[in-house]
Amino acid sequence: MGISVEDIKNAMNNLVNLDIRTIVGEVNIDDKGKMQPNTGSKQIVSRMNLLDGDITTAFSEEFLQAPLDSVRSYHALRERQAMDIVHGNIKALQQMIGLIDTLDRQGKSDKTRTSDTPPNQPI
Repeated sequence: MGISVEDIKNAMNNLVNLDIRTIVGEVNIDDKGKMQPNTGSKQIVSRMNLLDGDITTAFSEEFLQAPLDSVRSYHALRERQAMDIVHGNIKALQQMIGLIDTLDRQGKSDKTRTSDTPPNQPI
């Protein structure tokens, strides 16, 4: 079982786009582990492009009035939480890259010091 071009495209799309879905109703889990709303379920879907910052949210007018307006507010909270997670992940990645860079420089410095040091001479 190899990796297909479609798998690579999906992986790249997942790196760039963050999808947030709030589903009211029954769902099924498909063979890829994704939730699929059953017929009759209502949902709010947001897509955030992490490169250009574009955010698109779609929902029916039912979410503008009670009782589903509270679901819309909940979805907005989840959008904020998702962005906090993304920012935290980016910060952690930057710290890891900095640590790797520091360790790499230390390793090169240790090698240089070792090669510049003359071997021990017998007395």
